[in-house]
Amino acid sequence: MRHVKSTILALSVLLLTSCGIIDLAYNNAASFVASEFDDAFDLNPAQSDQLDSRLQQFFSWHRRQELARYRQLLDQAALAAADGISAGEFLALNQDIRLAWQRSLEKAIDSLGDLAVTLSPAQIEQYQVYHRETSEDFEDYLQMSQQQREIYRVKRNFDRLENWFGDFDYYLAQKVRARLESLPELYEPWLRYREARHQALIAALQNAPGGITPQRLKEIMMDPSTDYARAFEPAREAFWQAYAKALEDISSWVTDAHRQHVVARLQKYARVVARLSADS
Repeated sequence: MRHVKSTILALSVLLLTSCGIIDLAYNNAASFVASEFDDAFDLNPAQSDQLDSRLQQFFSWHRRQELARYRQLLDQAALAAADGISAGEFLALNQDIRLAWQRSLEKAIDSLGDLAVTLSPAQIEQYQVYHRETSEDFEDYLQMSQQQREIYRVKRNFDRLENWFGDFDYYLAQKVRARLESLPELYEPWLRYREARHQALIAALQNAPGGITPQRLKEIMMDPSTDYARAFEPAREAFWQAYAKALEDISSWVTDAHRQHVVARLQKYARVVARLSADS
């Protein structure tokens, strides 16, 4: 169910970080997820029909129950960004986003999880092939040197910040990049966590001839007490604490125009989310 989680996360990020294609992407999300499932498992017609029905139910729930919460988060973020977001404000928003993702993933498993009962050995093998193919870019990162990894991480984080704040001048850009270099490594711990969770899922599928239950799926995907979740948590916590402090510093360096750029985008996204919610 890797693609279920990644799709829910992608939708969450999309609604909080993009605008022009939100309507198109959100309104076609069920078709996208169905296509991903078919690529991953090569579903038979009966499974495809069941999936289509469950996806419509899930996205109907998400539109009714979650979009209003997204708008509230966007409004809160806009208020925080207006005078420079603090580390505490960012961490609170980050936690709210994490909880929103967890609600959606739990609902997705409740809605779609019983498909796991119907998977054949050939479909489980197909999923393993799919996972290996989609992991190639991640493997490339693990093969990088420490210096290459740092360059990659700094550029990725810098591009995201500049996307939000608008272009930085040369001197501010250098200062921001230097601040981002202090952030701890998160990609490798996350990739290790992702792979360990995948292996737990495959083992559960292969060792349960009658299929695994939605409850078992939740344990694999969401239980914080698994060995791989407990191994990952310190790295996750350290990264977001450090990122929040870095963002607080950067927010104090940028101009009022930069801060207003963030506020304007957040307010625009809030209006888009409100429109999507009104369509329910």
